[in-house]
Amino acid sequence: MFLEILFFLLIGILFGVVAGLIPGIHPNTLAFLIIATSPFLGIKIIYLIPILIGAEITNSFMSFIPSVLFSAPEESTALSVLPSQKFLLSGRSYEAIYLTVYGGLTATLIIVALLPLFIISIPILYSYLRPIISILLILTISYLFYTQKRNRSSALLVFLLSSALGLLIFRLPVSSTSVLFPTFAGLFGLSTLFFAKSQADIPDQEIDVNLEDASKRKSSFLSVFSGLFAGVLPGVGSSQVTVMSQELAGLKCNLKDFMISIGGITTANSIFSIIALWTIGNPRSGTAVAIQSLNFNLTLNTLFMTIFLVILSAGIASFLTLKFSKHIIKNIHRIKYNKLTKFIFFGLLFLVVLTTGWIGLIVAMTSFFIGIFCIKEEVQRSFMMSVLIVPTIFIFLGI
Repeated sequence: MFLEILFFLLIGILFGVVAGLIPGIHPNTLAFLIIATSPFLGIKIIYLIPILIGAEITNSFMSFIPSVLFSAPEESTALSVLPSQKFLLSGRSYEAIYLTVYGGLTATLIIVALLPLFIISIPILYSYLRPIISILLILTISYLFYTQKRNRSSALLVFLLSSALGLLIFRLPVSSTSVLFPTFAGLFGLSTLFFAKSQADIPDQEIDVNLEDASKRKSSFLSVFSGLFAGVLPGVGSSQVTVMSQELAGLKCNLKDFMISIGGITTANSIFSIIALWTIGNPRSGTAVAIQSLNFNLTLNTLFMTIFLVILSAGIASFLTLKFSKHIIKNIHRIKYNKLTKFIFFGLLFLVVLTTGWIGLIVAMTSFFIGIFCIKEEVQRSFMMSVLIVPTIFIFLGI
């Protein structure tokens, strides 16, 4: 049975690679596609679990490649776009990807080492925090305004527009998972690409890493405990938690620490969202929902099996992410940066139409103009995350 589980885990990792490298192909979509087709393929439930876990964990690593190199983010990697552009244009894109891999792999090892503590503490933490989730999110927004030292009127407009957009998109005849792609493609991807097109060609990229001036230990532990909140609390994603944790820990100005943290938080979020299925009985990601739908026997033994699959997936995903990024970076200089950004810009629009139709295109263009305004007015891009924060506040306030 072990070899069969390993085989299906590798299939899941392959799905995660595809989901990570191609914007718009989210592991949540793959998860439910796998569940829907499994009866026809005759795959047993015990083998569906490694597929789902492999895809989820691998995506949490691989998704930073298009985010760093092509400004094509998902929700979890959206805030990495602007810092990664600085790495890219200074010839350090591989270092940026390496830092996210370092953060993700280190976070995985820390979670495994402290697993007994998390199994005991997660139910307690959730019971205390759930009644005040809306208050915590309001404080997050308030803190953003506090840290925006200038152009606060523009920041308020970005906040209001993003909030209104967030309240509207979930009422559209498009699934909540699918509609997030055009939303974040417009807010963070297309808007960044629009301004990036005026840059010169991509400079030569160095395939080396310098971690001397990074707070590796502090960033790694910060990412784990920040990822715990993102993975346990509904509506609190990697990007929102990254904003607060970086500010509170005083790491915001260090781009290396930022990349380590967001890489660790993204992976920790994926892991904790699965662990939450065992500890509090509530799924916190599409993959966890898919696992729950299988009526899987949630015992301590199956939890340890899941953790083993997570470790294996994280190790393989780390290796593949660095290998793929090296190969892409070594060949990226052959493409003119202006042509590349235009190609990615219209490629994203094509994927938006392909996956969400004309409704998605309207959402993407609306998001794009909000993103353009945000960048031109030098407003913190974190304000655009209110597209998710405000709808979540409304839900928990019963509005």
